[in-house]
Amino acid sequence: MRQFIPTAFTIGNLFCGFLALHYAFSGNYVPAAWLIFLGAVFDKMDGQLARVMGRDSMFGLQFDSIVDACTFGIVPAAIIYQAHLPTGWGLALAFVFLLCGAMRLARFNTLSLDGERGEFYMGLAIPTAAVCLTQYVVFVKAWPIPHATPLAVLLILVLSFLMVSRLNYDSVPNFRGISLSDRFKQLYFVTTVGLTIYDGIFFFPMILVYVFSGPLRWIFRLVHGAVTQHA
Repeated sequence: MRQFIPTAFTIGNLFCGFLALHYAFSGNYVPAAWLIFLGAVFDKMDGQLARVMGRDSMFGLQFDSIVDACTFGIVPAAIIYQAHLPTGWGLALAFVFLLCGAMRLARFNTLSLDGERGEFYMGLAIPTAAVCLTQYVVFVKAWPIPHATPLAVLLILVLSFLMVSRLNYDSVPNFRGISLSDRFKQLYFVTTVGLTIYDGIFFFPMILVYVFSGPLRWIFRLVHGAVTQHA
């Protein structure tokens, strides 16, 4: 029975994606977007539980990836297409997001099988990209902005690039850590949760901070390395 618990969360993730797709095709994009977020929570929990319970398996890895491709690839692409890009070129752009997400999952699996996963994620994780893309729909719905469609196009391209990039991203913060870096990550995480509970509209800007942390870290290290070299 215990070995089924992580799989149950993966199934919950898949159900969230399936239900989100239903809402998307009904034009109810806000509940669809929050279901993607709930799916991401399930996705994080199934991996954590599998490791804690010592239930990591090849089946679990492959099943999780297939579910992620559905919930965080196909469904967000459908949501953004339906909400902001209902044209031929919009369909192509939505597919770019799906393609890059699938490539990101394939690389993650390869690194996992080779035992090369490190402290950081290589490239933006597809659940994060999916949540960011769908929360944009929620944000625009609550706070209409000019040029929402061009901005959606830009967001798709940026997220797609970041998923297949080699930029480093932090995982969920370690709340036992006491370093300054750990404290900053903990503060960001708690602030994001608090603001989202207060008003969901804050979630999109807060997740954008995380999305751009990868490029900013790369720029900082590049500049710091150049300064150190010339010192």
